Amino acid sequence: MLKNLTFLIISLMLAGCWGKSSLHSDANLKNELLAYTQKHNSAEILLVATYLNPIYQGEFTTDMQDFDTFIVSIYPQNLTPKSVTINSLDATLTKLEKDDKLSTLVSMTIPWSNYYKATIPTQKSNILSVNITLDNNTTATLNFQKVARSLYWHTR
Repeated sequence: MLKNLTFLIISLMLAGCWGKSSLHSDANLKNELLAYTQKHNSAEILLVATYLNPIYQGEFTTDMQDFDTFIVSIYPQNLTPKSVTINSLDATLTKLEKDDKLSTLVSMTIPWSNYYKATIPTQKSNILSVNITLDNNTTATLNFQKVARSLYWHTR
């Protein structure tokens, strides 16, 4: 009787945890996204870029399979990108609508910004240098590591 009761309790505890993944919880996802997000702030202009490939492997895997994909946020909305290059290659730039699924994937959402998807064919380089030039000739350079150092792991 005691064995059956113990087995039942353990089964209920395991069934309660079934289907929940702490690996992709919202808090963990936001922390990982911060490791792949950089900003450039100057003269009332805010540029925020997020490298998506290392984080999102679910429904967007087929979209990012052969490409390095970034989401770029530009504030104020009246500025548009004149050119975006990644490792000196011209990126394909697509403006995202406010209700686009990709625009919700960034770690910091700025409702008064415009969002763009920038892609290039996958690079073998460990460092991706993103150069953004706006139509008012403001230029920003953001450098990303393909595999960022973990926020929790320290080599000491």
